[in-house]
Amino acid sequence: MRAIDRLLKVAGTDRKIFKEVDIRGEDFSFWMKPLTIAEQQAAQKQAKSDDANDFAIQLLIRKALDENGQQMFQADAAPMLRNAIEKSEVEKLLLALIREDEVEGEIEMKSVEGKAKKGESTSS
Repeated sequence: MRAIDRLLKVAGTDRKIFKEVDIRGEDFSFWMKPLTIAEQQAAQKQAKSDDANDFAIQLLIRKALDENGQQMFQADAAPMLRNAIEKSEVEKLLLALIREDEVEGEIEMKSVEGKAKKGESTSS
């Protein structure tokens, strides 16, 4: 098997990831496929500025899927999302879109560090 085929098998975008974001005490959940570099670049270009909030809105429109795999937002939702959603909530959505996997990794590391501090072995 070629290296690219092996890499596509383990790191491809054919899986769906469940995201939950707390928006003012309410759960806003959605599904997404992993973000690719091309999708990130397209969202940056569509945002037409270096503003992280416009970028977040474009990513949300492109990536948020319902439980059936259908897009939750249409392209014409951008002005409403820009004008009707609090900036801090848009930032939470952006973090969920691009950093959720990193946060999970940090949580796992903290639990391992906690065991080591209590004198328990971290090896199996």
